[in-house]
Amino acid sequence: MLITVYHGADVDTAKFKGTMYFDAIPARGEELEIDNRNYVVGRVWHLPNVFYAGAKLAILINETAEDIAASPKRTLASA
Repeated sequence: MLITVYHGADVDTAKFKGTMYFDAIPARGEELEIDNRNYVVGRVWHLPNVFYAGAKLAILINETAEDIAASPKRTLASA
């Protein structure tokens, strides 16, 4: 399946990374390896343009899996 890939924190500021083929549709939270780096899928959405011959789905990858594991901002504090 042909999928458009964007890299960034959100859709508005994400950079186009390319259009890539996947065996299955990636799910939100799934880890992917692209260019020998691990990323986490932040969003998956449909591109409904029927007049465009390219990809009909897009994904947003926003951080590498290693960055999420090493980030101190990701820890939860008990209340």
